[in-house]
Amino acid sequence: MLGKKGISPFIAFVLVVAISIAGMVLVLRIGRPLLEKTEDFSKLSEAKDTMNQINSAIKEVSYEGNGSSRKLSVMISGGEYRVSDSSNSITYEMESKHELFSPGLSKKEGDMYVEFYSNYTLKLILNSTNVNITNNERWARGHYSLVIKNEGYSGDKNNIRINVV
Repeated sequence: MLGKKGISPFIAFVLVVAISIAGMVLVLRIGRPLLEKTEDFSKLSEAKDTMNQINSAIKEVSYEGNGSSRKLSVMISGGEYRVSDSSNSITYEMESKHELFSPGLSKKEGDMYVEFYSNYTLKLILNSTNVNITNNERWARGHYSLVIKNEGYSGDKNNIRINVV
């Protein structure tokens, strides 16, 4: 017993590996949901910026008159945009793995409505009350060039077409 100076190197190695693995598992269990939430908030912020750019372009071409157009370059990291002539709106929808906000929450931010549902789905809705949207489009993850064009009046509203080119 007097000749032993500590634990064997093999046992020390096993303890160090076990403690390292336990630390990595703990970091992944806590860190992964936090990273996913941060990514979802980033997608939401990007979508709000894109919707505000589209809204500004719609307003500009509707004020400038027939034939006026704007080209926007947008990057979409997630979710899906839908342009609908039947509802005269542009909608962004995204599903999250986490509850970002209280379900059932609905609020207005500028010209946009933000809605959160209990299945971790959120929607941004841009209703155009002073223009007619004259086409249907969908686009999802990727890089797009959008052309927003004023196609003249129909009654008292401008007809606005949004195309992906």
